[in-house]
Amino acid sequence: MRRLACAVLGAMLVAAGLAAPSAAQDPRVRTFSTPLPPPREVLDRLNLQMAWRGYVPMDGRHDGLVTVQLHGSDLYVQTRSGLVTLIDAETGVPRWKTRVGRAYVAEHRLAFNSREVYVINNTYLYALDRRNGAPRWDYRLPEGVAAAPVADENMIYVPTQTGRFLAYYLPRPEQETALAQGMTKFYDEPGGKSEPRKRIPSIKGESRGSSTTISYLTPSVRDASTEEEPKGPRPVRVWSDVTSLRLELPVLYTFEHLLLPTPNGIVLAVSKLPTANGQAAELYRFRTDSPIRVPAGYFDEAAYVATEDANLYALQVSGGRILWRHTAGTAISRKPAVTDRDIYIVSGTKGMTRLDRVTGQPMWRIPVRGELAESNAAADRFLAVNPKYVYATDTSGRLLVLDRRRGVTLSGFDTRDFVYPISNEVSDRLYLAANNGLIVCLHDREYPQPIRHRKKEEEALNPVRIKLSEPMDDVGTADISLNVLLDSWTKRFPPLKFRIAENAFKRVNLDSPAEKTVKVNRVDHKPIGEVLEDVLSRIKDTKCTFDVIGDTVVIIPAP
Repeated sequence: MRRLACAVLGAMLVAAGLAAPSAAQDPRVRTFSTPLPPPREVLDRLNLQMAWRGYVPMDGRHDGLVTVQLHGSDLYVQTRSGLVTLIDAETGVPRWKTRVGRAYVAEHRLAFNSREVYVINNTYLYALDRRNGAPRWDYRLPEGVAAAPVADENMIYVPTQTGRFLAYYLPRPEQETALAQGMTKFYDEPGGKSEPRKRIPSIKGESRGSSTTISYLTPSVRDASTEEEPKGPRPVRVWSDVTSLRLELPVLYTFEHLLLPTPNGIVLAVSKLPTANGQAAELYRFRTDSPIRVPAGYFDEAAYVATEDANLYALQVSGGRILWRHTAGTAISRKPAVTDRDIYIVSGTKGMTRLDRVTGQPMWRIPVRGELAESNAAADRFLAVNPKYVYATDTSGRLLVLDRRRGVTLSGFDTRDFVYPISNEVSDRLYLAANNGLIVCLHDREYPQPIRHRKKEEEALNPVRIKLSEPMDDVGTADISLNVLLDSWTKRFPPLKFRIAENAFKRVNLDSPAEKTVKVNRVDHKPIGEVLEDVLSRIKDTKCTFDVIGDTVVIIPAP
């Protein structure tokens, strides 16, 4: 009986931890500690410089970090008590903090697109405004969630505990256009039966009443276990796929496809668009020779899938073709860390290996007892990399500095009190975190500006938002109409395109700002988006703001 109870408990812990693999594999990750930032003499010895340090608010010693995610220049932090925080990853400045849903039930990573951040709390899906963290809507899902959802500009995809994979069109109340091509006719009924499907007229969203909602920037939380109807617009289910698989690992997505690695040893590829009759469009099922226990890596249309028989497969997402395969010798124990040039894997007692991302060939030759090894046996977890050094930790949590070219250990420092590991594949910044809320950002002194490993990918994902973050200089303009200003900016700052949501202004009984007089003051190296926000906020009698929708900057009424 004791064995059975242990087995059941172990299965529950694995199911809860696969969305945050570090928590499942490292018993220290839930430990409360009170570390101090590394002292100056240690940083000098390691040739490191502190970029910033800050604290995320915690609800005492029983609180802690659930997820820490890097996306471009954003650092998303989620705590056990239900706080979601967005921090500027390069400066450490908190942009917003919002308490979401029920405390001490969050376990899944966040999803996000250019407009919103999506939080799974119990069986509820919450949408927060990405600019300020304000709640936009919430929705009770029909089934329990098995792994973190993923989102693009139009859709959110949710793996469930029954093996069903759900695709929802996200509500866009400010937009009146119809659903995208291939999503105009059908959606699956909640029961999952093959009965006649209803037509979806638009993506505006359907309003649902509620007597309560989550609070914003207050300590109170909503009890998501109640049977109350969620508030605001709701997502519309477009299709679902009954996979008959355990969907417990993070989903990978590209512009057109979704890839679902499963512990069964099967990698399922699905098209984002359904078939003509509204069913999910499965593209292929790639079968490995053994189970998959760790999340897959991804970069530039290739997925890197590690299996328990020590193989790492480089899989072309669109066609399911194997680009190359590397055998590590022992089972790979960590998610492959992928940058534009390298892949870093950790396998059993062999430690960390650096592979060429294009060919899969090992890049290190480390002298060990008169022989040359391909792996650094001491390195147990990848943290960050720059052109000269790889930062990792050993099994005790000690920081290691490795020579990137040769793989040998150059130096180290005791960072065991920073118990929450953050693996950064996005830039060269090294992040250390602890459950008391302390986060420290370090970088090599020779690289004061962040080195972005996924710049091409970031630009491809949202070139408009990236353009809005670029600085501009302007001597200022005389009084002109908003239409004229936006036309001139379209020509001056490609690929920016602008549209004024006329219907949105009519719905709130406001005049269109198109012909309103605006003026641009002198600007010295200020982000384009901030300049636009300032111009819109000063329009007389019509308070405006903007949102990025697909490839267009849409002017909408301010909340």
